[in-house]
Amino acid sequence: MPVTDRRADRARHAPPSVVVRCARSSGLREVRAGMEEEGVPLRVEDGDGSAAELAFAAARASSLGVGIGLDATTVCVHHAKRPPDSPVLTAALAHARVCGHNAARLVVGLPLKAFPEKEEMWPDN
Repeated sequence: MPVTDRRADRARHAPPSVVVRCARSSGLREVRAGMEEEGVPLRVEDGDGSAAELAFAAARASSLGVGIGLDATTVCVHHAKRPPDSPVLTAALAHARVCGHNAARLVVGLPLKAFPEKEEMWPDN
């Protein structure tokens, strides 16, 4: 009886996920934390280009139609049905966690979170 290798079938039937394409890994940890807090899976890929270009390519590659792009200074969330030059939101890397939350909320259909007015500071002890 021949042995059948089913790894290729499993790869084709990967679970649905938001694709994150990053030129640099800075901000990736915060994006991942925001996505995991909302309970939406993600898949990380390497890429080259601006955050908006990476996000659009990631959205087109995602089975959920939502992608995130990260470059050296910016994080961008995009939907596959929007025009390439019109991302859902763009922010500085300091807001990467909120962008992760918002990408997950875009998938689930919940209202997006607002960016904090100022950075949260730990109280001095």
